Amino acid sequence: MLAFLPSAVYYVMAPLSVSLALWLAFAVGLRYFGATGSIRIFDAAGLVLFGVMAIFDGFVQPETAAPGTNLVLEGGLLAAILWSMAIRKPFTTQYRWLSGPHEPGFIIRAHTLLTALWATTYAGLAAIDCLTVVYHILAPAWASVLDFGLLAAMLSFTWQLGLYIDKRHGKIPFLGKW
Repeated sequence: MLAFLPSAVYYVMAPLSVSLALWLAFAVGLRYFGATGSIRIFDAAGLVLFGVMAIFDGFVQPETAAPGTNLVLEGGLLAAILWSMAIRKPFTTQYRWLSGPHEPGFIIRAHTLLTALWATTYAGLAAIDCLTVVYHILAPAWASVLDFGLLAAMLSFTWQLGLYIDKRHGKIPFLGKW
């Protein structure tokens, strides 16, 4: 779940300063990559997106509005998630999520479900920011609160689902019959 730390840092800091939030998220992602020594699909997408957006906001068009930046970041991360599903390698399989021993088929089904849920989450995040940027229905402050709340809820759900699956030793009705 550390893969989502740059996004969490960004959503916490963006209401204060978008530029600072982008640079901090990029630094956290770079630090995480440096500590693990391996780059994964989601990490690479985050590093590229946060880095490019930080440079864009810092040098090309300073003081970019948070919802517009959010929409670009969420769209890019959603594209990375969908791409991982399209090549049949759900991005969550690159991270340690389940701690117990499970059969390989079950692990693939569980990670496919989790990746689909993360894709839905990022689509929801993009929809929230679309309501602000494109349709001007939602105030930017509310969009930030909703974005952070949705990300926090999905992180909590991911953690709890992993604990639930491990506790039941992979005997989950909705994952067993795929």
